[in-house]
Amino acid sequence: MFLFNCRRPMASSNRSTSSCSEGDEGNVSHSVRKPGHRHTSHQIERLEEFFKHCAHPNEKQRRQLGTELGMEPRQIKFWFQNKRTQTKVQNERADNDALRRENDRIRSENAFFVKALKGRMCRRCGGAPITKEETIDELQQENNALVCQYVRRAYVVTKHMGRLVSGPTFNRPGTITTGLASETDSLMGNISPENIGLADQMKANPELEKLLMAEIAPSAMNELIKLLGVDQHLLIKSPVEEEHVLDHDGGFSKHNRRMESSKDFGVIAMDARSLVDLYLDPDKWVDFFPTVFSDVKKISVERAGLQENRSDSLQMIHEQMFVLSPVVQQREFCLLRYCQKIKSGTWVIVDVSYNFLEGASHVSPTFCWKHPSGCMIEEMPNGLSRVTYVERVEVDDSFSANSLYEDLFKSNLAFGAKRWISTLQRTCERFSFLKEADKIDDALGIGRRSMIMLANKLIKSYCSIFSSRSSNFCRIFKRTNNRVQIAFRDIPCPDEPVGTVIQVASSFWVPASHVRVFSYLNDHSKRSQWDVLCYRSEARKFLQIPTGHHSSNAISILQPMPSREDLMIFQETMLSPVEALIVYAPVDASSMLELATGVVSTTVPILASGFTITPDDPVGRDAPSTSTAKPPLNGSMITAAFQILACTSTPSEELRLNLVSKADAFVCRVVLAIQAVLG
Repeated sequence: MFLFNCRRPMASSNRSTSSCSEGDEGNVSHSVRKPGHRHTSHQIERLEEFFKHCAHPNEKQRRQLGTELGMEPRQIKFWFQNKRTQTKVQNERADNDALRRENDRIRSENAFFVKALKGRMCRRCGGAPITKEETIDELQQENNALVCQYVRRAYVVTKHMGRLVSGPTFNRPGTITTGLASETDSLMGNISPENIGLADQMKANPELEKLLMAEIAPSAMNELIKLLGVDQHLLIKSPVEEEHVLDHDGGFSKHNRRMESSKDFGVIAMDARSLVDLYLDPDKWVDFFPTVFSDVKKISVERAGLQENRSDSLQMIHEQMFVLSPVVQQREFCLLRYCQKIKSGTWVIVDVSYNFLEGASHVSPTFCWKHPSGCMIEEMPNGLSRVTYVERVEVDDSFSANSLYEDLFKSNLAFGAKRWISTLQRTCERFSFLKEADKIDDALGIGRRSMIMLANKLIKSYCSIFSSRSSNFCRIFKRTNNRVQIAFRDIPCPDEPVGTVIQVASSFWVPASHVRVFSYLNDHSKRSQWDVLCYRSEARKFLQIPTGHHSSNAISILQPMPSREDLMIFQETMLSPVEALIVYAPVDASSMLELATGVVSTTVPILASGFTITPDDPVGRDAPSTSTAKPPLNGSMITAAFQILACTSTPSEELRLNLVSKADAFVCRVVLAIQAVLG
């Protein structure tokens, strides 16, 4: 028993020993790893060389490297993975070290500045430093000065950078003179994204805007004065007619835009001071010149000027100019108008475009930009004035004029100085004649006064056919190659017939001078050939009030023959070297009798129709046409425009179409009748 008991522990010990041995062998087998394969220096050198050119080899490249270096593609793959990870870690560590050094440097500088600020003092007096508010005021003043400097030099920077700026104008042309106005012309017209922030900043600071206006206006004035006294060698002859125009061809390239520049002068039947006051009163501008301006609004008055002579007056205005034709687009400008009395009896008034601070929403739809333009008004004896006018406008050439008026635009007669001087002469002469007629105090004078007021309303009614005031048309129809335009308009005004009016206008060319065309249309014995109011009958002149030295400028009352007791024709005619007008309207005979007794003309409803005659060669000189779509020169453009009361209620769509067809046929008959007589 003893031996048996002694053996059992031994057996157990042996089993335990055997078990431990087996466990140790298992642990050893698990702890032993396969030794790593170290690449040779040649392999590493070749792999690093390939890594410099391509850090991500594809399968084919890995096989080629494995064949070349005696390695498996899998080994190549893992080596590149490890190399990329190692490189990334090294780069991040280098960046972190650089950032840490920079951060330490900034902290050191910040600590230095904090220490310096704690012991700061005024350098001049050694006392306490200036307050924060004073510092802000000083910085604002400095900022205002820098902004003005930027405005003056921004164009120069963009020019040398070769960057085309977006806006109502395009490349800034060179001018005869230089200065702030020359530099700001392009800047204020070119609204670029970089300038929008500046515009917002300046709009938020009205004083800064006024400062900029105060710098632009005198500089534009200086440039205009130089142009008004420009030498003859800087003037050239217009290729179409005998008018002086400014020579810009040598100063700038013509890229997608056209420069219209002209200069003319004339003697005006109005004293200089009254003409200056009229020029500086936009509210009277449309009433005095309804055939040129459709709308003029005073935006702001920066300076009213001296009361005794209006010198140094500065105002911002918005004006719309147009030609009496349905095929010519009107022009809109936002202008700075500045007046200065340069010497005794002589004033200069300059207009320059200014819409930079208003943003792109106020840009002219015709993309026009007026460079320093305006007039010099010189006092003459006997209540007369001598006016010299310079007009310089840059327009987008893509908005070309209708082929019918192409030569008129190229000769600067559509919106140029010659038309403006001629209109000013005719209007002031008309005003002086009507003023003399208005002085008569007898019964005849009272009747004339009422007829003069009715004539003013007649002209405005006719011009409204072409002006922007007719923008409330329900629909505009264009017929006959877009040269006949028909529109409907509802009239709520008490001084016009109440109802829906159809307006129709057409422009066409005839090979006859504008004087001959005017004489034919103003001939009462031939009026029945084109006027339905005198159907198959002549017209008798019942009364005439002269409005100028020429007998063709007059207000007339006509009566169809045989006499129609219920109808008379109220008419005004105007004739000038650049334009002729025949405007008329049917009026009840009872209304005319009331006018003769002094009844206010606003109570007489009136719808004007008429003709505008424009010569394509005012001097009657043979010259080749510059356009290819219209006949040769020595003819006239005629615009026939009519207003007809269609119905007293709102017409249906079917009725509108029927009225359009009848109106188109009506105006075509009138055009054909005139062309049959005048060729």
